[in-house]
Amino acid sequence: MYPLDLVKTSKLAKKLGGPPIFHDGYLQKIIIEENNVILTIKILAQNNPLLNKDTQVTLHLKNVESIQFNAQSIKQTIMVIHDIDVRKENSHLRMILESSLGEKSEFIFESIELND
Repeated sequence: MYPLDLVKTSKLAKKLGGPPIFHDGYLQKIIIEENNVILTIKILAQNNPLLNKDTQVTLHLKNVESIQFNAQSIKQTIMVIHDIDVRKENSHLRMILESSLGEKSEFIFESIELND
């Protein structure tokens, strides 16, 4: 699993008073710039006790080595997120996005930054 101490030190976690829960939400936008990927995600307040309202979060994946993306077209969003799992593997991080339809997308990268 992703080292929780790094998530706790993010701007978003400091603002919320703890790490956000990414279970259930919406992937709204993906931007690929050179070797970085920016994901815009809406976290649903109903599944996150730290949020009073649905919150848009930006994940900056830095030095991305590979992307494998799978998702069906869903009205007004790229993917309905069921779960996000980030793990440290060797010298890199691996993130798997699982959609509510069971599709899995994978990102392998060097570091991550969370902002709202």
